[in-house]
Amino acid sequence: MKNILLLSDFSANSINAIHYAMHFFKNQKCKFHLMNVHKIGSFTSDDLMRFPGESIYQSITREPKGKLYVLKAELENTYKNFDYQFEIHIDFDVFIDAINQAVVSRNIDFVVMGTNGVTGAKEILLGSNTINVIRKVDCKILAIPEGYRFTPIKELLLSVGPRDVIDGNQFTDLLEFMETYQLHLNVLRLMPNKENLDIVKQDRSSLSILNCKYNVVNMVPIDYAVLGYLQTNTVDFMALFVRHEGFLEHLFSKGNTKINISKLPKPILVLHN
Repeated sequence: MKNILLLSDFSANSINAIHYAMHFFKNQKCKFHLMNVHKIGSFTSDDLMRFPGESIYQSITREPKGKLYVLKAELENTYKNFDYQFEIHIDFDVFIDAINQAVVSRNIDFVVMGTNGVTGAKEILLGSNTINVIRKVDCKILAIPEGYRFTPIKELLLSVGPRDVIDGNQFTDLLEFMETYQLHLNVLRLMPNKENLDIVKQDRSSLSILNCKYNVVNMVPIDYAVLGYLQTNTVDFMALFVRHEGFLEHLFSKGNTKINISKLPKPILVLHN
């Protein structure tokens, strides 16, 4: 059984990502952990006095817990023919710390979230919460664009930067993912300065076992290269390798973040080293 952590702030975008996950994992036996994270500082004294007979914890969890139970009931009814179980979790902690603790304690296989939450700004590539989860949560992550509806996936694009290597556990995880969903791989090797013949040779050796489409792009900013490839090729899904100061850090650096989210309309699988 897979354990899937579904992050929700009850926004339309997070609910959309949850429904995407329901369809995405439909052929697998899953336990879905519905999780909402709140800061205690977001509650006022009026909130705590509303139900004077309750403990502080009961008072501040009443509303989000009620919303999670409603969401759980809706999912159980809508997807009653699937092999799914649901649990709810509420945490009052630093957002990333709460997620990392849940990943360990619940043996989570995937974290699923939308790329824009209630405070997200559409002019950036991903909402700040999503970027922090991608950078700091050591788990496979599915990031679903705002408003994206599930469609069967066939073509996957792996974008790798000049410091990324196609090997190790990240590549193994990618191969397992591709085998599970019977995907065809597209690889975009991005070299912003000049082509490195050694790394291209290594790529071709690692990819020799696959029937994949391999492309090298030189002297083009990474963000433009990725968006250009998406616009000119059939791609259903994206994959990124996360390494310290690697491709993802470059893509999310200050000079590359101002991309309208509508220009990156595909779900993203993030694999950590």
